[in-house]
Amino acid sequence: MKKVVLYISLFCIFAAAFCFVNAANAGDAPDAWVKGLWIQANGLPEDASIEDYSDGDDEKPWFVHSWGEGGDGPAVTLAVGRFSASAGVEKKLRNLDKSVLRELIGSEDFWESPDAKKLTFTKAPGIIGASFSYPCQVVRYAESDMGLSHLVLFIETDPFLFMAEVTWETTNKHFKKADAEKVLASLSFVEQEGMEGAAPDVFAFSLKDGRVYKGEERVEAEVHDVSPEIEGSVRFWSVYGADESSPVAENETGVWFFAEDGEFLSFLPLESTGECQDIVFSPDGSYFLLMSGSGVRADMTYILYELETLEQKIEIPGTRGSALWIDVGRVVMTRIDDVRETESGTFSMAALRLSAVMYDTVAEELVVLKEASATKNYWCEGLSEDGGSIIILEDSVKSEKDWSNEEKIKTRKIKIEIPAAG
Repeated sequence: MKKVVLYISLFCIFAAAFCFVNAANAGDAPDAWVKGLWIQANGLPEDASIEDYSDGDDEKPWFVHSWGEGGDGPAVTLAVGRFSASAGVEKKLRNLDKSVLRELIGSEDFWESPDAKKLTFTKAPGIIGASFSYPCQVVRYAESDMGLSHLVLFIETDPFLFMAEVTWETTNKHFKKADAEKVLASLSFVEQEGMEGAAPDVFAFSLKDGRVYKGEERVEAEVHDVSPEIEGSVRFWSVYGADESSPVAENETGVWFFAEDGEFLSFLPLESTGECQDIVFSPDGSYFLLMSGSGVRADMTYILYELETLEQKIEIPGTRGSALWIDVGRVVMTRIDDVRETESGTFSMAALRLSAVMYDTVAEELVVLKEASATKNYWCEGLSEDGGSIIILEDSVKSEKDWSNEEKIKTRKIKIEIPAAG
Protein backbone atom coordinates (compact mmCIF):
# COMPACT_ATOMS: atom_id res chain seq x y z
CA MET A 1 0.00 0.00 0.00
CA LYS A 2 3.02 2.30 0.28
CA LYS A 3 2.74 3.77 -3.22
CA VAL A 4 -0.95 4.54 -3.22
CA VAL A 5 -0.84 5.95 0.32
CA LEU A 6 1.94 8.32 -0.73
CA TYR A 7 0.00 9.25 -3.85
CA ILE A 8 -3.14 10.02 -1.83
CA SER A 9 -1.10 12.12 0.56
CA LEU A 10 0.15 14.23 -2.37
CA PHE A 11 -3.43 14.85 -3.56
CA CYS A 12 -4.40 15.81 -0.02
CA ILE A 13 -1.46 18.22 0.20
CA PHE A 14 -2.92 20.00 -2.82
CA ALA A 15 -6.29 20.01 -1.11
CA ALA A 16 -4.77 21.43 2.06
CA ALA A 17 -3.46 24.38 0.10
CA PHE A 18 -7.10 25.32 -0.41
CA CYS A 19 -7.92 24.93 3.31
CA PHE A 20 -9.71 21.58 3.29
CA VAL A 21 -11.38 20.40 6.49
CA ASN A 22 -13.31 17.28 7.41
CA ALA A 23 -16.83 16.97 8.72
CA ALA A 24 -19.46 14.34 9.35
CA ASN A 25 -20.98 12.39 6.46
CA ALA A 26 -24.31 13.90 5.42
CA GLY A 27 -25.89 11.17 3.27
CA ASP A 28 -25.92 7.49 2.37
CA ALA A 29 -23.96 7.90 -0.87
CA PRO A 30 -20.34 8.94 -0.27
CA ASP A 31 -20.78 12.17 -2.24
CA ALA A 32 -24.43 12.85 -1.28
CA TRP A 33 -23.34 15.80 0.85
CA VAL A 34 -21.70 17.62 -2.09
CA LYS A 35 -23.92 20.54 -3.10
CA GLY A 36 -24.18 22.26 -6.48
CA LEU A 37 -22.06 21.44 -9.51
CA TRP A 38 -20.10 18.24 -8.97
CA ILE A 39 -18.11 15.76 -11.06
CA GLN A 40 -18.73 12.01 -10.80
CA ALA A 41 -16.84 8.96 -12.00
CA ASN A 42 -18.79 6.58 -14.24
CA GLY A 43 -18.14 3.06 -15.47
CA LEU A 44 -15.38 2.19 -13.01
CA PRO A 45 -14.50 -1.52 -12.59
CA GLU A 46 -16.68 -3.57 -10.25
CA ASP A 47 -13.91 -3.83 -7.67
CA ALA A 48 -13.46 -0.05 -7.49
CA SER A 49 -13.83 1.41 -4.00
CA ILE A 50 -13.33 4.75 -2.29
CA GLU A 51 -9.86 4.89 -0.80
CA ASP A 52 -10.18 8.31 0.85
CA TYR A 53 -12.37 11.43 0.76
CA SER A 54 -13.04 14.79 2.37
CA ASP A 55 -16.06 14.04 4.49
CA GLY A 56 -18.59 16.85 4.43
CA ASP A 57 -16.85 19.99 3.17
CA ASP A 58 -19.37 21.43 0.66
CA GLU A 59 -17.01 24.00 -0.78
CA LYS A 60 -13.92 21.85 -1.37
CA PRO A 61 -14.87 18.17 -1.79
CA TRP A 62 -12.50 15.48 -3.06
CA PHE A 63 -12.61 11.68 -3.44
CA VAL A 64 -10.01 9.02 -4.26
CA HIS A 65 -11.19 5.80 -5.94
CA SER A 66 -8.96 2.74 -6.35
CA TRP A 67 -9.20 -0.67 -8.01
CA GLY A 68 -7.14 -3.67 -9.06
CA GLU A 69 -4.12 -5.22 -7.40
CA GLY A 70 -0.70 -3.79 -8.10
CA GLY A 71 2.73 -4.79 -6.95
CA ASP A 72 2.45 -2.64 -3.82
CA GLY A 73 -1.19 -1.56 -3.42
CA PRO A 74 -4.07 -0.83 -5.83
CA ALA A 75 -3.28 -1.03 -9.52
CA VAL A 76 -5.02 2.27 -10.35
CA THR A 77 -6.33 5.26 -8.43
CA LEU A 78 -8.63 8.06 -9.58
CA ALA A 79 -8.84 11.27 -7.53
CA VAL A 80 -11.48 13.92 -8.24
CA GLY A 81 -11.92 17.25 -6.48
CA ARG A 82 -13.58 20.67 -6.66
CA PHE A 83 -11.56 23.64 -5.51
CA SER A 84 -11.71 27.41 -5.34
CA ALA A 85 -8.96 29.00 -7.39
CA SER A 86 -8.14 32.59 -8.28
CA ALA A 87 -8.77 34.02 -11.73
CA GLY A 88 -5.00 34.20 -12.12
CA VAL A 89 -4.57 30.46 -11.60
CA GLU A 90 -7.35 29.61 -14.06
CA LYS A 91 -5.93 32.00 -16.64
CA LYS A 92 -2.49 30.38 -16.40
CA LEU A 93 -4.07 26.96 -16.84
CA ARG A 94 -5.95 28.09 -19.96
CA ASN A 95 -2.73 29.60 -21.33
CA LEU A 96 -0.82 26.37 -20.61
CA ASP A 97 1.59 28.23 -18.35
CA LYS A 98 3.64 25.50 -16.63
CA SER A 99 4.62 27.83 -13.79
CA VAL A 100 1.20 27.32 -12.19
CA LEU A 101 1.58 23.54 -11.98
CA ARG A 102 4.12 23.60 -9.19
CA GLU A 103 1.47 24.77 -6.73
CA LEU A 104 -1.08 22.22 -7.95
CA ILE A 105 0.66 18.87 -8.47
CA GLY A 106 3.76 16.96 -7.45
CA SER A 107 6.07 17.21 -4.45
CA GLU A 108 9.17 19.39 -4.10
CA ASP A 109 11.31 16.30 -4.70
CA PHE A 110 9.49 15.70 -7.99
CA TRP A 111 10.02 19.27 -9.20
CA GLU A 112 13.73 19.01 -8.43
CA SER A 113 14.04 15.69 -10.26
CA PRO A 114 14.73 14.97 -13.97
CA ASP A 115 11.13 13.71 -14.25
CA ALA A 116 9.83 17.30 -14.03
CA LYS A 117 11.55 18.19 -17.31
CA LYS A 118 9.66 15.38 -19.08
CA LEU A 119 6.24 16.62 -17.93
CA THR A 120 3.85 17.63 -20.72
CA PHE A 121 1.03 20.17 -20.41
CA THR A 122 -1.51 20.41 -23.25
CA LYS A 123 -5.13 21.07 -24.01
CA ALA A 124 -7.25 18.01 -23.31
CA PRO A 125 -7.33 15.54 -26.23
CA GLY A 126 -10.59 15.12 -28.13
CA ILE A 127 -11.65 11.98 -26.30
CA ILE A 128 -11.66 13.98 -23.03
CA GLY A 129 -12.46 17.51 -24.17
CA ALA A 130 -15.56 16.36 -26.05
CA SER A 131 -17.14 15.37 -22.73
CA PHE A 132 -17.10 18.93 -21.35
CA SER A 133 -18.19 22.37 -22.56
CA TYR A 134 -15.63 24.05 -20.29
CA PRO A 135 -11.93 24.71 -20.98
CA CYS A 136 -9.84 21.74 -19.88
CA GLN A 137 -6.17 20.76 -19.95
CA VAL A 138 -4.17 17.63 -19.19
CA VAL A 139 -0.80 17.05 -17.59
CA ARG A 140 1.19 13.85 -18.13
CA TYR A 141 4.11 13.02 -15.89
CA ALA A 142 5.85 10.11 -14.21
CA GLU A 143 7.69 9.54 -10.95
CA SER A 144 10.41 7.10 -11.93
CA ASP A 145 11.66 6.59 -8.37
CA MET A 146 8.18 5.37 -7.36
CA GLY A 147 7.35 3.64 -10.64
CA LEU A 148 4.15 5.66 -11.06
CA SER A 149 2.55 7.38 -14.07
CA HIS A 150 0.02 10.21 -13.79
CA LEU A 151 -2.59 11.79 -16.05
CA VAL A 152 -4.15 14.95 -14.58
CA LEU A 153 -7.21 16.80 -15.89
CA PHE A 154 -8.06 20.42 -15.01
CA ILE A 155 -11.50 21.88 -15.81
CA GLU A 156 -12.23 25.58 -15.23
CA THR A 157 -15.94 26.26 -14.67
CA ASP A 158 -15.81 29.56 -12.73
CA PRO A 159 -16.13 29.81 -9.80
CA PHE A 160 -14.81 26.26 -9.42
CA LEU A 161 -11.66 24.54 -10.59
CA PHE A 162 -12.16 20.78 -10.97
CA MET A 163 -9.22 18.38 -10.90
CA ALA A 164 -9.11 14.67 -11.71
CA GLU A 165 -5.96 12.55 -11.59
CA VAL A 166 -5.42 8.96 -12.67
CA THR A 167 -2.36 7.22 -11.22
CA TRP A 168 -1.10 3.75 -12.15
CA GLU A 169 2.04 1.66 -11.93
CA THR A 170 4.14 2.36 -15.00
CA THR A 171 4.93 -1.34 -15.42
CA ASN A 172 1.25 -2.32 -15.41
CA LYS A 173 0.74 -4.19 -18.70
CA HIS A 174 -3.04 -4.14 -18.39
CA PHE A 175 -3.47 -0.38 -17.90
CA LYS A 176 -1.93 2.14 -20.27
CA LYS A 177 -2.20 5.83 -21.14
CA ALA A 178 -5.22 5.22 -23.40
CA ASP A 179 -7.03 3.53 -20.51
CA ALA A 180 -6.36 6.55 -18.28
CA GLU A 181 -7.83 8.84 -20.95
CA LYS A 182 -10.98 6.68 -21.10
CA VAL A 183 -11.38 6.98 -17.33
CA LEU A 184 -11.22 10.77 -17.50
CA ALA A 185 -13.52 10.87 -20.54
CA SER A 186 -16.17 8.95 -18.56
CA LEU A 187 -16.40 11.68 -15.92
CA SER A 188 -19.58 13.75 -16.00
CA PHE A 189 -20.97 16.84 -14.33
CA VAL A 190 -24.10 16.62 -12.19
CA GLU A 191 -26.07 19.35 -10.44
CA GLN A 192 -26.82 18.22 -6.89
CA GLU A 193 -29.38 19.85 -4.64
CA GLY A 194 -28.57 22.24 -1.84
CA MET A 195 -26.53 25.02 -3.44
CA GLU A 196 -28.17 28.15 -4.78
CA GLY A 197 -28.16 27.80 -8.54
CA ALA A 198 -25.66 26.12 -10.80
CA ALA A 199 -22.59 28.01 -11.85
CA PRO A 200 -23.12 29.56 -15.29
CA ASP A 201 -21.21 28.08 -18.21
CA VAL A 202 -19.20 31.26 -18.61
CA PHE A 203 -16.86 29.86 -21.24
CA ALA A 204 -19.81 29.31 -23.57
CA PHE A 205 -19.76 33.10 -24.11
CA SER A 206 -17.42 34.85 -26.51
CA LEU A 207 -17.08 37.99 -28.60
CA LYS A 208 -16.96 37.71 -32.40
CA ASP A 209 -16.86 40.69 -34.73
CA GLY A 210 -18.02 42.98 -31.94
CA ARG A 211 -21.02 40.80 -31.06
CA VAL A 212 -21.66 38.54 -28.07
CA TYR A 213 -22.38 34.85 -28.65
CA LYS A 214 -23.44 32.02 -26.39
CA GLY A 215 -22.07 29.06 -28.27
CA GLU A 216 -23.22 29.81 -31.83
CA GLU A 217 -26.30 31.80 -30.82
CA ARG A 218 -26.07 35.56 -30.86
CA VAL A 219 -26.88 37.58 -27.72
CA GLU A 220 -28.50 40.97 -28.30
CA ALA A 221 -26.31 43.22 -26.16
CA GLU A 222 -24.34 46.43 -26.46
CA VAL A 223 -20.57 45.90 -26.41
CA HIS A 224 -18.41 48.65 -24.88
CA ASP A 225 -14.78 49.26 -25.81
CA VAL A 226 -12.21 49.88 -23.11
CA SER A 227 -10.16 52.98 -23.89
CA PRO A 228 -6.72 52.13 -25.35
CA GLU A 229 -5.25 54.37 -22.65
CA ILE A 230 -6.39 51.82 -20.04
CA GLU A 231 -3.88 49.06 -19.39
CA GLY A 232 -4.75 45.41 -18.71
CA SER A 233 -6.20 42.45 -20.58
CA VAL A 234 -9.86 43.58 -20.59
CA ARG A 235 -10.64 45.33 -23.88
CA PHE A 236 -14.43 44.95 -24.02
CA TRP A 237 -17.32 44.63 -21.60
CA SER A 238 -21.02 44.04 -21.95
CA VAL A 239 -24.11 43.79 -19.72
CA TYR A 240 -26.85 41.34 -20.58
CA GLY A 241 -29.44 39.14 -18.93
CA ALA A 242 -32.31 36.73 -19.43
CA ASP A 243 -35.48 37.53 -21.34
CA GLU A 244 -37.93 35.59 -23.51
CA SER A 245 -35.91 35.99 -26.70
CA SER A 246 -32.43 35.63 -25.20
CA PRO A 247 -30.36 32.44 -24.82
CA VAL A 248 -28.96 33.94 -21.58
CA ALA A 249 -30.06 32.20 -18.37
CA GLU A 250 -31.06 34.10 -15.22
CA ASN A 251 -27.84 33.16 -13.43
CA GLU A 252 -25.88 34.54 -16.40
CA THR A 253 -27.21 38.08 -15.89
CA GLY A 254 -24.39 40.51 -15.18
CA VAL A 255 -21.28 42.23 -16.53
CA TRP A 256 -19.06 40.21 -18.86
CA PHE A 257 -15.44 41.09 -19.61
CA PHE A 258 -13.60 40.01 -22.76
CA ALA A 259 -10.04 40.10 -24.08
CA GLU A 260 -8.84 41.65 -27.34
CA ASP A 261 -9.43 38.37 -29.21
CA GLY A 262 -12.96 38.02 -27.82
CA GLU A 263 -12.08 35.39 -25.21
CA PHE A 264 -14.12 35.46 -22.01
CA LEU A 265 -12.12 36.79 -19.04
CA SER A 266 -14.46 37.41 -16.12
CA PHE A 267 -18.10 37.65 -15.05
CA LEU A 268 -19.73 39.81 -12.38
CA PRO A 269 -23.24 38.48 -11.59
CA LEU A 270 -26.03 41.01 -11.05
CA GLU A 271 -29.70 40.75 -10.11
CA SER A 272 -30.67 42.73 -13.22
CA THR A 273 -29.00 44.52 -16.11
CA GLY A 274 -30.28 47.84 -14.74
CA GLU A 275 -27.79 47.59 -11.90
CA CYS A 276 -25.00 48.67 -14.27
CA GLN A 277 -25.33 52.00 -16.08
CA ASP A 278 -21.63 52.39 -16.88
CA ILE A 279 -18.13 51.31 -15.84
CA VAL A 280 -15.04 53.48 -15.27
CA PHE A 281 -11.69 51.64 -15.16
CA SER A 282 -8.60 52.70 -13.26
CA PRO A 283 -5.66 53.69 -15.53
CA ASP A 284 -3.91 50.35 -15.01
CA GLY A 285 -7.13 48.35 -15.41
CA SER A 286 -6.85 46.71 -11.99
CA TYR A 287 -10.01 48.32 -10.55
CA PHE A 288 -13.31 49.53 -11.93
CA LEU A 289 -16.20 51.64 -10.71
CA LEU A 290 -19.62 50.26 -11.53
CA MET A 291 -22.26 52.99 -11.71
CA SER A 292 -25.61 51.68 -10.53
CA GLY A 293 -28.94 53.48 -10.61
CA SER A 294 -31.62 54.89 -12.86
CA GLY A 295 -30.74 55.78 -16.42
CA VAL A 296 -32.33 59.23 -16.06
CA ARG A 297 -31.74 60.37 -12.46
CA ALA A 298 -28.71 62.46 -11.54
CA ASP A 299 -27.99 60.48 -8.38
CA MET A 300 -26.48 57.01 -8.49
CA THR A 301 -24.29 54.59 -6.57
CA TYR A 302 -20.62 53.99 -7.33
CA ILE A 303 -19.43 50.47 -6.47
CA LEU A 304 -15.68 49.82 -6.59
CA TYR A 305 -14.41 46.35 -7.55
CA GLU A 306 -10.97 44.83 -7.89
CA LEU A 307 -10.99 43.32 -11.38
CA GLU A 308 -8.92 40.17 -10.75
CA THR A 309 -10.92 38.97 -7.73
CA LEU A 310 -14.19 40.89 -8.36
CA GLU A 311 -14.09 41.74 -4.67
CA GLN A 312 -16.26 44.73 -3.79
CA LYS A 313 -14.18 47.37 -2.00
CA ILE A 314 -16.60 50.21 -1.24
CA GLU A 315 -20.02 51.56 -2.19
CA ILE A 316 -20.53 55.33 -2.39
CA PRO A 317 -23.73 57.24 -3.27
CA GLY A 318 -22.79 59.99 -5.70
CA THR A 319 -23.75 62.20 -8.62
CA ARG A 320 -23.71 61.04 -12.22
CA GLY A 321 -20.49 61.67 -14.14
CA SER A 322 -18.52 63.00 -11.15
CA ALA A 323 -16.07 60.09 -10.70
CA LEU A 324 -12.51 60.62 -11.91
CA TRP A 325 -9.38 58.49 -11.47
CA ILE A 326 -6.50 60.81 -10.58
CA ASP A 327 -3.91 58.01 -10.71
CA VAL A 328 -3.82 54.20 -10.78
CA GLY A 329 -4.89 53.84 -7.16
CA ARG A 330 -7.09 56.83 -6.33
CA VAL A 331 -10.45 58.06 -7.50
CA VAL A 332 -12.34 61.26 -6.62
CA MET A 333 -16.07 61.89 -6.86
CA THR A 334 -18.99 63.92 -5.56
CA ARG A 335 -20.61 62.04 -2.68
CA ILE A 336 -24.25 62.43 -1.66
CA ASP A 337 -24.29 62.76 2.12
CA ASP A 338 -27.96 63.46 2.70
CA VAL A 339 -31.10 65.17 1.38
CA ARG A 340 -31.92 68.71 2.48
CA GLU A 341 -35.39 69.91 3.34
CA THR A 342 -36.33 72.68 0.91
CA GLU A 343 -39.35 74.95 1.03
CA SER A 344 -40.30 74.27 -2.60
CA GLY A 345 -40.69 70.54 -1.96
CA THR A 346 -39.50 69.77 -5.51
CA PHE A 347 -36.34 67.81 -6.22
CA SER A 348 -33.23 69.59 -7.48
CA MET A 349 -29.51 68.95 -7.08
CA ALA A 350 -29.49 71.79 -4.54
CA ALA A 351 -31.66 69.58 -2.36
CA LEU A 352 -28.74 67.18 -1.97
CA ARG A 353 -25.96 67.59 0.57
CA LEU A 354 -22.76 67.05 -1.46
CA SER A 355 -19.13 66.49 -0.46
CA ALA A 356 -15.96 66.00 -2.49
CA VAL A 357 -14.26 62.74 -1.52
CA MET A 358 -11.34 60.56 -2.60
CA TYR A 359 -10.89 56.79 -2.20
CA ASP A 360 -7.39 55.32 -1.96
CA THR A 361 -7.28 51.66 -3.08
CA VAL A 362 -3.83 51.09 -1.55
CA ALA A 363 -4.66 52.47 1.89
CA GLU A 364 -8.29 51.28 1.49
CA GLU A 365 -9.35 54.62 2.95
CA LEU A 366 -12.02 57.18 2.05
CA VAL A 367 -10.73 60.74 2.42
CA VAL A 368 -13.11 63.72 2.59
CA LEU A 369 -11.56 66.55 0.57
CA LYS A 370 -14.29 69.13 1.20
CA GLU A 371 -17.26 68.29 3.41
CA ALA A 372 -20.75 69.68 2.90
CA SER A 373 -22.29 71.91 5.55
CA ALA A 374 -25.71 73.43 6.10
CA THR A 375 -24.87 76.24 3.68
CA LYS A 376 -22.24 74.72 1.35
CA ASN A 377 -22.00 71.98 -1.27
CA TYR A 378 -18.87 70.72 -3.02
CA TRP A 379 -18.64 69.15 -6.49
CA CYS A 380 -15.66 67.40 -8.08
CA GLU A 381 -15.21 68.96 -11.53
CA GLY A 382 -11.87 67.56 -12.70
CA LEU A 383 -8.12 68.10 -12.64
CA SER A 384 -6.15 71.27 -13.26
CA GLU A 385 -4.23 71.60 -16.51
CA ASP A 386 -0.96 70.62 -14.85
CA GLY A 387 -2.64 67.61 -13.17
CA GLY A 388 -1.42 68.62 -9.73
CA SER A 389 -4.71 69.87 -8.29
CA ILE A 390 -8.34 68.81 -8.06
CA ILE A 391 -10.83 71.43 -9.24
CA ILE A 392 -13.85 71.65 -6.96
CA LEU A 393 -16.96 73.80 -7.35
CA GLU A 394 -18.33 75.28 -4.16
CA ASP A 395 -22.04 76.16 -4.02
CA SER A 396 -23.03 78.32 -1.07
CA VAL A 397 -26.00 80.18 0.37
CA LYS A 398 -26.29 82.63 3.26
CA SER A 399 -29.12 80.71 4.92
CA GLU A 400 -30.10 77.05 4.68
CA LYS A 401 -33.59 77.99 3.52
CA ASP A 402 -32.04 79.70 0.46
CA TRP A 403 -31.29 76.35 -1.26
CA SER A 404 -34.80 76.41 -2.74
CA ASN A 405 -34.01 79.67 -4.58
CA GLU A 406 -31.44 79.17 -7.36
CA GLU A 407 -30.77 82.91 -7.59
CA LYS A 408 -29.41 82.90 -4.04
CA ILE A 409 -26.91 80.09 -4.69
CA LYS A 410 -23.38 81.40 -5.33
CA THR A 411 -20.75 79.27 -7.08
CA ARG A 412 -17.00 79.60 -7.02
CA LYS A 413 -14.16 77.42 -8.23
CA ILE A 414 -11.45 76.27 -5.85
CA LYS A 415 -8.36 74.09 -6.21
CA ILE A 416 -7.13 71.44 -3.81
CA GLU A 417 -3.61 70.07 -4.13
CA ILE A 418 -3.70 66.31 -4.68
CA PRO A 419 -2.63 64.63 -1.41
CA ALA A 420 0.44 62.43 -1.39
CA ALA A 421 -0.34 58.79 -2.27
CA GLY A 422 -0.77 56.33 0.59
